[in-house]
Amino acid sequence: MTLLTAYNQDVQRYFQGSYCNKIRKETILSTIEEKVFEMGKSFSHLFPNKRKQVLDEIIYLLSGMGICKIGAEKLAEKVGCSTRTVKSAVASIKETDQLIVGRLADGKAGKYIFVYKEHPNFNQILKEVFFLDSLPETPPIAPPSAPLVAPLQNAESVETVSLEGQKTSSNHINSFNSLQEKDIIQAVIEKDVQDSSQNRDEMRKKLQTYDANEYQLMLFDRIMTFPFPESIKTVAGTIALRVGMDCDAKKVIQALKLLNKMAINMINGVEIRNIVAVFSEGMMNQRYVMVPKPIVQPPTVPKAPFYNWLEDRG
Repeated sequence: MTLLTAYNQDVQRYFQGSYCNKIRKETILSTIEEKVFEMGKSFSHLFPNKRKQVLDEIIYLLSGMGICKIGAEKLAEKVGCSTRTVKSAVASIKETDQLIVGRLADGKAGKYIFVYKEHPNFNQILKEVFFLDSLPETPPIAPPSAPLVAPLQNAESVETVSLEGQKTSSNHINSFNSLQEKDIIQAVIEKDVQDSSQNRDEMRKKLQTYDANEYQLMLFDRIMTFPFPESIKTVAGTIALRVGMDCDAKKVIQALKLLNKMAINMINGVEIRNIVAVFSEGMMNQRYVMVPKPIVQPPTVPKAPFYNWLEDRG
């Protein structure tokens, strides 16, 4: 996107009567985190440690009028980090596509202008600060030539999987013609992978041993990175196998959305005894029904028998 610039006086107009709000800040952060998740990216990877603190500070300043201006040096001072970390955080912010990152056209060089796209003032800010009716169109991004994750360590495994994730006869599971044999072998493989559940690196190596394609490994890595319940992470290897050798980027996002819904249910007190089975069924049916948190009714108080005290008078 074209770098947007604005003059200090136009930006300053929005700070009159502006007030920041910590609760609103948390709401904006949650929305951004959800959007990043829907993009199939790891929020924790984009904003680790100090970068997250930089984002917190920016979002807090935005929580008032939806726009703020601040320099890299000032952000670094507030957070207690280097300007290099601030620039890395800004690069990650651009990657979320939830904020406009512009620059002041006058005044001190190096000052950023941040605008939250979902804020009610957004269209007004575009017109009165940047003098635009809409954002400039972003040119289409060419498909990346490099894989989304690091290539498999096993060179032989790479050769057995095409770029489209097509199955080949060299795959351990697919080399058996009998469906019964496939089921037996798959169960053995899943058990072998699952036996390494206490060691993430070992589990990943087992997936590579059984020719998991790059997107299956990506799904495994995302499960381990996202704040899923530990019971989901312990079966991450089996889940990565269950998505199948035809797994692609679209299927990874679908699987992560399904797991997120399952995790919400679990946090709300819904017991899922067999996570892998529920996941497999959800992927097969292309849906997963959210179970509402059970409402606990207050105990009923027995009514006291009616006593007509008027009859006893006399």
